[in-house]
Amino acid sequence: MEPFVPPTSSSFFSMIWALSVFAKIIILILLTFSVVCWAIIFNKFRLFRRARKNNRFVYEMFKSRTSVLDFYAIANEYPNSHLSKLVVAGNEEWQKITSHNPSTIPLSGSNPVSVKSETIMALLPNINEALNRTASLEVEHLEKSLSFLATTGSVSPFIGLLGTVWGIIEAFVGIRHMPVVTLQIIAPGISDALVVTAAGLLVAVPAVVAFNYYLGQVRKFSAEMDRWSQEIISDFRKAAVKFDNN
Repeated sequence: MEPFVPPTSSSFFSMIWALSVFAKIIILILLTFSVVCWAIIFNKFRLFRRARKNNRFVYEMFKSRTSVLDFYAIANEYPNSHLSKLVVAGNEEWQKITSHNPSTIPLSGSNPVSVKSETIMALLPNINEALNRTASLEVEHLEKSLSFLATTGSVSPFIGLLGTVWGIIEAFVGIRHMPVVTLQIIAPGISDALVVTAAGLLVAVPAVVAFNYYLGQVRKFSAEMDRWSQEIISDFRKAAVKFDNN
């Protein structure tokens, strides 16, 4: 009997090529998931980095503002900043509230009454609601596609497990009628199982890590927008108090 000679090639691609048809299908599915996940990861990386950079820059200018009303023109120049979007949304709602004639504005009755700071104060919740809507839309935009990362991180190990179970079944089905079983006979099925399992983990781990990281970033942005909204509302209260003097 000739001695056993191990295969000369043990590269990853040669192992993939030697897999069964079912295992190759599993690998193809996992590869598709991986490509989409990495595209999302890189896209979110650029999006979050640009948002952080713009937010820091705009907030430094925002701290030296005289009034949130005067900051409107500057905010329009930085559409990638969440703070700018909040300022724009608040100012647009303010313009809706004060767009009527400052001396006479119709309220619930037929007779017009003077617009006083009390009237503006009563309508400030409208601005707060506008800020909340804007912040909610921004959070929704930041969370877009993150669910795919979470799904991939949860499902990929199970898809790999399916390939594992299938490979083991093939290995044992192939030897059930053989009187003598050797390692060379069962090795192909076990090899398929291990390779597919490794592929599932390689896809799942980056997806889970990226999902948890970006989810933390979204929560950080959301907390920042909550603080900024409070500052903006405070500025509008001051503007409402001064409204009588205009």
